[in-house]
Amino acid sequence: MGIMENDVVLLCKRGDVSCGVLLERTLSFQSLMTKLFAKWKDLSEGSFSLSYSFAGHPKCLLESDEDLCVLYALTLSSRTECVDVAVKDLVDTSTVSTVVDVYSSSGDVGCDQLVLLDSVGTQVDLLPSFSGTNNSKVLKSAGWCNAIVGVGQVFLDGAVGFRDALSMYSLFHGFKYVYAKNDAQTVKAVCLERHTSKECNWIVKAKLEMPSGYFIIKQFVGEHTCGDASLSYSSSRSTSSFVGRLVSEDMRSDESKRPVEVMKDMKKHYGVEITYRRAWMAVKKARAHVYGDYMESFKELSWFVGAFRASNPDSMCVLERHDSEHFKRMFLGFAACKYGFTFCRPILFVDGTFLKSTHNGCLLSACAKDGNQGLYPLCLAVVDSENYDNWYWFMEQLKDFLEDGRVLVFVSDRHDGLLQAVKQIFPSSPHSHCLVHLKENLKKRFGGLDNSKKKYLVNLFNLCAYAPTVREFEKLLNKLKKEGGVKVAAFLDTLDNQHWCHAYFPGKRYGELSSNLVECFNNWIKKEWSLPITLLFDKIRLKIMEQMSARRSASMKWKGVICPIMEKKFKGLFNVSKTWAISRSSDDLYEVRCDPSVSVNISSRSCSCGEWQINSFPCAHAFCALKRGGKNLNDYVDH
Repeated sequence: MGIMENDVVLLCKRGDVSCGVLLERTLSFQSLMTKLFAKWKDLSEGSFSLSYSFAGHPKCLLESDEDLCVLYALTLSSRTECVDVAVKDLVDTSTVSTVVDVYSSSGDVGCDQLVLLDSVGTQVDLLPSFSGTNNSKVLKSAGWCNAIVGVGQVFLDGAVGFRDALSMYSLFHGFKYVYAKNDAQTVKAVCLERHTSKECNWIVKAKLEMPSGYFIIKQFVGEHTCGDASLSYSSSRSTSSFVGRLVSEDMRSDESKRPVEVMKDMKKHYGVEITYRRAWMAVKKARAHVYGDYMESFKELSWFVGAFRASNPDSMCVLERHDSEHFKRMFLGFAACKYGFTFCRPILFVDGTFLKSTHNGCLLSACAKDGNQGLYPLCLAVVDSENYDNWYWFMEQLKDFLEDGRVLVFVSDRHDGLLQAVKQIFPSSPHSHCLVHLKENLKKRFGGLDNSKKKYLVNLFNLCAYAPTVREFEKLLNKLKKEGGVKVAAFLDTLDNQHWCHAYFPGKRYGELSSNLVECFNNWIKKEWSLPITLLFDKIRLKIMEQMSARRSASMKWKGVICPIMEKKFKGLFNVSKTWAISRSSDDLYEVRCDPSVSVNISSRSCSCGEWQINSFPCAHAFCALKRGGKNLNDYVDH
C-alpha cells in the first residue's frame, strides 16, 4: 500500500512493542481497532484506551470516528507526518492478589498483627470471560461521555446544540432529567430524582450569549447523589428530532431506511432503546432534513417541469393538477429512452405500484427489454391512484411520446382500468396477460387439494400456456378442466385464449409470458419510493443515466455482431443438435431427423415445431438448417 501525500502514520505503542497504522482520511475507528486486534491478540474491546499528545495537550483520547477526524485535521494543519499513540491496558493483568501467611510458627496471630500491604494488587475477576460479558463493544456513543464538561463550555448551535449534548450525556450515563427551565434564552435541567426523597444534586444550566448566539454553561454540578437505582437504557430525551439528526447521515446512503432498522441501530450502536413511533417520527424528520419536505416538493413541481423542459427539450413532461394548487398526476419520458427504444423489440411491460410516502400515490411505468435482454425503462408517471382514468391518461401520453409506427405488444396484469385503456388507445395492439398473475388466480380455485395435486395442476396450466399449436393446447386444456374440477374449469372459461397462450396469441411477444420485468423495475427503484416527488423523478433519472452509461461501456467490449446473451443461446442450440441428421429439399426447405422429425422453412422463418415463430429466434432445428445452408445466423435474429 502506497502512502499518499496527506497520509499520516500512527505509531501505536503498547509496553515495549510498537506498530504503525496508516491514518487515511477514510480510516474508521472500528478499522483502527481491527488493526490493533490483529497485532495484539490478547486485546479485546473495552480492555484498553487510546490517547495521544498534541501541542501542549498531554492526553487526547481516541474513542470514536469523530476523534480520528479531529486528529487527521490537526495533522494537516500542523503538517505532522507521524503521531505517537499510547495503547494503555485498563486492567493490569500483571497485578494479582498476594496471599499473606498471617500465621506464625508460634501459633495463632491476633487481629492486631494483620498488616495491609500497599503493594498488594487488585484481584482480576476472570469469571466474566466465560459468559462473554467482558467483551464490551465500543459504541458510537462512546464520545458522549464528555458531551457536557463544565462551566464555560460553548455550544455554537445555540439551544438546539446544548439540548442535543445534554441528551447524549444523559443517555451515555444512563440517567433521566427534567427541564426546570427551557426557552430560547435559558435551559436549566436537573436530575429526575431531584424532587424525590433522594434529592439528587445533579444540575446544569446554560444561557444565551449575545450577539454571538452561542449557548454557554453557567452552572454545572456533575455528581449524582441519587445512587444507581435510576440507571436506564431508555430516555424520554432521546426525542424523534434528536434521533432524526443522528440517523440523517445514514439516510443519505439508504433512502429506504425503516423505523424498525432505526430501533435496532440505536440499540446496537448507541445502546439506547426507543419506541417504534419515535423511530417512525425520526425517520420522517431525517428524511425531511436530508431530502426536503414531502408536501413542499409538490409546490416545486412547476419549477421542476420548467427546468426539465429547458435541459431536455426533446423529452416529454406533462403536469396536471386538480386545481391551481392540488397535484393530480405527472408524466415523464426521456428522449434518450425513446431513441433507444427504436432499437428494442416493440413489446412493452406495464404495471403500477404504490408509493411509500405520507400521502401514498401510485407510480405507473412502461419498460422494454434491450438487445441483451436487460431492463430498459421507457417512461413513468406518478398519479393519485391506480384507476381507469389515470391509466387512460397514461396511455394517451405514451402514444404521444413514442410516435412509433410499429405495432406494440403489451404485457401486464389484468387490472380492469389498464385493460380498457390499452384497448381504447392502442386498439390494434395485442395484449398479453401475465402468466404469473394468472397462476396466482388459478391457485385460489384449488380449495382443499393437497400440495402435490396443486403443483401438478399449475404445471399443466403452464403447459397450456406454452403449447405451440392449437391441437396441443386444446388437448392439455381439456385435461386441466377435467382434473381441476368445476371451479378451475369455470376460471379457465373466463380467460380469452388470445391473451395468454402461445397457440392463440395474435402478435409477436418473443416468448414473453409475464410482466415480471416491470416488477423488477419497481424493485430497482424501491429505495426511492418514499422520496419527495421532485427528488423521486430526479433519482430515477440519475439511475437510468448511470445504467445507460454502464451498459454503453460494457458493450464497447463486445466482440460479436449480436448481443452476448443471444450468442450464448446459439451455443446452447449447437450442443443440443449435435447428433441430429438433416436432409435438404431445396435452398430453403430442410428436414431435421430427430425425435420427432420436423421440417424447416428458412425463407418464411418457420419450423413445424412452432418455436421459431413464437420466439422470433431460430430454434435448434432451424439452427441445423441454417448451418447446413451456410447462412449467417445473425441475419435470422428478429430485431
